[in-house]
Amino acid sequence: MDENKKQITRRSKQIASSIKALMAIMIVVSAAAIVGIIVVIVFPDTAEKINKLLDNNSLIFISDSMADDELVDSPRLSALISLGGVIISYSIYFFFSWTMLGIINSISRGSSPFTDSNADMLRKASYFSLILLLTSSIIIPIFAFLLLQLLSALFRYGAYLQRKADETSRIQEEMIVSFAEITENKSSQTGNHVKRVSEYSRIIAEKMGLPEEECERIRLASTMHDIGKLMIPSQILEKPARLTDEEFAVIKQHSAYGGELLEHVEGDIMQLARTIALDHHERPDGRGYPDGKTLESISVEGRIVAVADVYDALTSKRSYKEAWDPKQAYDEIVKNSGSQFDSKVIEAFKAAYGDIDKARKQYADGANLSFIPSAGA
Repeated sequence: MDENKKQITRRSKQIASSIKALMAIMIVVSAAAIVGIIVVIVFPDTAEKINKLLDNNSLIFISDSMADDELVDSPRLSALISLGGVIISYSIYFFFSWTMLGIINSISRGSSPFTDSNADMLRKASYFSLILLLTSSIIIPIFAFLLLQLLSALFRYGAYLQRKADETSRIQEEMIVSFAEITENKSSQTGNHVKRVSEYSRIIAEKMGLPEEECERIRLASTMHDIGKLMIPSQILEKPARLTDEEFAVIKQHSAYGGELLEHVEGDIMQLARTIALDHHERPDGRGYPDGKTLESISVEGRIVAVADVYDALTSKRSYKEAWDPKQAYDEIVKNSGSQFDSKVIEAFKAAYGDIDKARKQYADGANLSFIPSAGA
């Protein structure tokens, strides 16, 4: 979870605690008002004392007209009406607080507060606010009604936008699954390569302290790091021997091809996939391809996937080579820190290697798995 989200969660919990404290006070005051009614009924002589207490208590908000002696000449009746007004008012305030507490709690859990159910609660609260006409001046209830109606409309619109955003994310993920499957099927030798790379990338990103949402985006987008291989002839991809220099030059074009294929595809994840496709063979020392970028100009996502991709390539069997021992592959990766790979990414790779090795075994070639692994698998 990133720092901004932690601050929002922490602040939401503080607000929720304050609301709960206010609700507790409302319950106490309402309970005291109920006791007061009983006392006035049983002991009528206490009415004047209770009226004075209500007048002098800052926690009690009562319309002046409710206890106006000119309109209600009986102290006992005045006290009963005033206490009844307290109960009604605080019951409504309690309902408002309960509504807001539900919204604040959804924020503290990391969920979107913009839901149809929250919009409905605010709309219902607006109608209840009109009951305050019985206990206060006309301005406060009308203002509360209009404000809550406005908030209800805003929350409903927010819920609509959230549904559209969720639908967009779902479509992007489906596109990623489809493209990645096509890419994987282009060469029968890749097995679960993209699955492993996506998991390694997520694990490394988490160890680097990137936000949770960013780690998930990297996991998804990295599955298309080799999408440019769709443009590479199959006879080169599936050649059962080492490539010639000319053939390797053709293979190297897949990074640029990937950037071209995704250049005009909308969506933040798809654009991140384009960035990764372009950058995952770049090197900090400037000897990578397709653009020979140096460390400062290579995206952090591309630097992460570069390590994940090479480690999996080394530890995977191909028709032209046997799989390296994982420890040998680990040593080779670490040896190239600062030249082929970003040293910060390598430090995260080293720290997370236990989890990476587990993922390597879990997503071994031949394992019967869903194409896109669940986050944190």
